[in-house]
Amino acid sequence: MNTFRRGVVACLVLLAVPAVVRAEDFAVDVPNRIWVDFGGSTNDISTTASLSGEAGVGASIDFEDVFNLPGNKNTFRLFGTWRISEMRRYIDFGFVNINRSGSRIVQDDIVWGDNVFQAGGEVTADFKTQFVYVAFRYDFLHEEKVHIAGSAGASVTSLKVGLSGNGNVTGPGGPISGEFSNEQSVTAPVPMVGFNIDWAIAKRLIFRSYTRFFWINIDPVDGFMHESGVHLNWLFVRHFGLGVGYDKTEIKLKELTVNDDDKLRFDYNVSGFALYLNLAF
Repeated sequence: MNTFRRGVVACLVLLAVPAVVRAEDFAVDVPNRIWVDFGGSTNDISTTASLSGEAGVGASIDFEDVFNLPGNKNTFRLFGTWRISEMRRYIDFGFVNINRSGSRIVQDDIVWGDNVFQAGGEVTADFKTQFVYVAFRYDFLHEEKVHIAGSAGASVTSLKVGLSGNGNVTGPGGPISGEFSNEQSVTAPVPMVGFNIDWAIAKRLIFRSYTRFFWINIDPVDGFMHESGVHLNWLFVRHFGLGVGYDKTEIKLKELTVNDDDKLRFDYNVSGFALYLNLAF
């Protein structure tokens, strides 16, 4: 267990202590006009992708295995909520950015679009993701200790995937000399609907969860996206606290037409634990 994960476990123990309180203390003594969680997460990531060109369908490639792309990445995360009415209406927002790169001498030919990266040559893979989330949320149940809400918004999602090599690449016209790279990128607002629960377990001890999703099958896109998470927050003073969380993002793109003819397909999964500083105003 690495140092980060040991820290998460230690915080879970600390956060559990305030739960043993008197029944009359079960109230949220915390302002909730603006709530922000920001901190770091350790993520387990898996990525498979293929790019098909005029030559036909390329095989799906496990980027972590074939190109030594890191399967674990520490990164910054931000979540926030702004209450825009006296009780039930909120604006949610969030941000996460994960960039990875890896290189390896490949053991087999790699077909990527209309190019072949030949066995025995070194290939560098880059996979970059960024998610900026904004949504309107409404509490359809708004009790003193429990808020249950639905949300509608969008995740502005940026994905970049590319391979590069030097002197080991063959194209439609034959061998390609020198440095060569083929990068595909997608940036689009992905509409999402979601469901949230905020639960005041005890005084200043708050459980929060979210799940949101999107699915589409309209040319040129066929795929889905799902995000979910659970957070436990202890505000040790009125405006500041600590939190732990587990968050997960899953994207499955069955087909996306790029560059008019090429077809990009990939499965992308990222999940992990996080430590957060909570700010409440």
